[in-house]
Amino acid sequence: MPAAIKHFAIAVLLAALAAAPAYAEETAESGEREAYSWERPESAIAFTTRIEGRRIPDYLRSLMEEAQALRPDAEDGVPPPTTLAQLRRRAEEDAKQLKEVLRSEAYYNGSVSASVRQEQGGAFEVVYLAVLGPRTMIRSFTMRYSGHRQGGPGLVEDATELGLQPERAATAQRVIDLTQQAIQHLYNNGYPDAQLDRRRVIVDLSASLADATLFITAGERYLFGPMLVTNEGGRTDEDYVRELAAIEPGTIYSRAQVDATADALRATGLFSGIAISSGEAEEGALPQRIELTEREARTVRLGVKWSTSEGAGVTGSWEHRNLFGRAEKLTLALSIAEIEQSATADFRKPHFLRPDQSLLAAFEIAHEDSEAYKEDRIKTGVSLERVLSETWTGSLGVTFQLSQTEDSNGRIGHRLFGVPLTLRYDTSDDLLDPTEGLRATLQGTPYFGTSDEKATAFTKLEGTASTYLTPAEDITFAFRGRYGVITADDTADVPGSTRFHAGGGGSVRGYGYQMAGPLDANNDPTGGRSVLEANAEARWRAFEDIGLVAFIDGGQAFENTVPSFSDPLLWGAGLGLRYYTPVGPVRADVAIPLNRRKGVDDAFQIYVSLGQAF
Repeated sequence: MPAAIKHFAIAVLLAALAAAPAYAEETAESGEREAYSWERPESAIAFTTRIEGRRIPDYLRSLMEEAQALRPDAEDGVPPPTTLAQLRRRAEEDAKQLKEVLRSEAYYNGSVSASVRQEQGGAFEVVYLAVLGPRTMIRSFTMRYSGHRQGGPGLVEDATELGLQPERAATAQRVIDLTQQAIQHLYNNGYPDAQLDRRRVIVDLSASLADATLFITAGERYLFGPMLVTNEGGRTDEDYVRELAAIEPGTIYSRAQVDATADALRATGLFSGIAISSGEAEEGALPQRIELTEREARTVRLGVKWSTSEGAGVTGSWEHRNLFGRAEKLTLALSIAEIEQSATADFRKPHFLRPDQSLLAAFEIAHEDSEAYKEDRIKTGVSLERVLSETWTGSLGVTFQLSQTEDSNGRIGHRLFGVPLTLRYDTSDDLLDPTEGLRATLQGTPYFGTSDEKATAFTKLEGTASTYLTPAEDITFAFRGRYGVITADDTADVPGSTRFHAGGGGSVRGYGYQMAGPLDANNDPTGGRSVLEANAEARWRAFEDIGLVAFIDGGQAFENTVPSFSDPLLWGAGLGLRYYTPVGPVRADVAIPLNRRKGVDDAFQIYVSLGQAF
């Protein structure tokens, strides 16, 4: 076989898997297809299309079908052919386009032919016969650098160093991806001015092997130079910005470290504008200029909630996100509701002793008067929170609380120290309105102190998990589970607010607040030492601002430390409305108890608040 045929040079590798239909025009300014307005002419030819061929993978068949410009339904406003000659011409054009799809997927020996067949009744069928042939594999993938003929530090010469595995198909996308990886590698190894000059792919058609070569201008290699920080009018400590930066003067320049610096600064929530640029090179080093625009550090929030079981409530908070210039956050909050009135203070100091660790401190004073108990309490605590990985967070702390609980057991005072240990896993995509991912929290707190002036000790263990699936656009299925146990000898040894309760807007809807559990002689809830809950929701975002939800909840609290399955779970079901706002969805749910207890449960419950139920 002549060498000219054996080695066929492909000057330009396909950068897209399918070209635009031959009859679609594009505007020069917007790039959008120009819309056609037409009515199907009576003389239009009736036809169908079909792709034939042996062992065509499903994904490849889909790509070929998407690349077809000739369609009987006149998609994209392109009118169907009106003569047999037009039909044949456009079928031949499509065949060429489908062959390019085969080439983009490394079937360089493949072919596509089109034929037009007349069926009974006068209609026509366009048949594309695809012959794939052997798939072309990458034999070599090398890089050549102008100005660096002998190579140099950080200059990768073979794509195997970028992760290319042997015997991989020479698809257009794989070649493009490896090209991008090669350039990105240079950006991250001291060559910020690197650029691709040209790309050459030579295919040996007889052996079905391809040799790819990238010709690159790498430019000069640089180090990071001095870091210059400007934040006019801001209060953020410049040293804190330098601590956050992944840029280290004197080390090899890396665009990845520049991006990591921008991400770290953005994650603080302190800045509305972040710009990082390189200055003029000085003795092989590029000074880095970080220009910041600081956000307003204070925020005031107001909120309301209402349900038939808990009544109305108003919350307000004041937050300072940069108290001492190093992203320290102080939040003061006040909540006034029919059941509970509380004042809280929460403080967070990031980068405490190490970059991935935060110091947390909290204080609460509250009065609660529910069907289950009356309680006055003061609680304070301090903890360390550490980011363990991208998805895992852990914390360990100590708490102290003074409380007086009055219920069917009488009035009992508690003085308790606690040592809470918490692990959190989170891959969800949104805090208030997740559509995918998983959240899980496992918390264990040993308590020791006095109950009714007698020594007591117990441990509270609780785990919750929720997952979110979006199988179709605007439809999300959400599932949640909760299980907990308290190892106390008697429920009375546990303060009312520390016991497990079920029922209400964030628990088992359809039942009153804390009412899904054991009751005393007056049908008032007592709380329990274990709890089990399960929730499921189907969420449909019907319009941009409006969504509908159908849900079913089940569960209850139990008197004993182990749930008693002889007592069936209480189930509730209902429908909800969501109004989507920039800060999250406002929800309104109506639920009915499916296991309604005579003289205990109302016929329905209504809940209104901010954010999804879970």
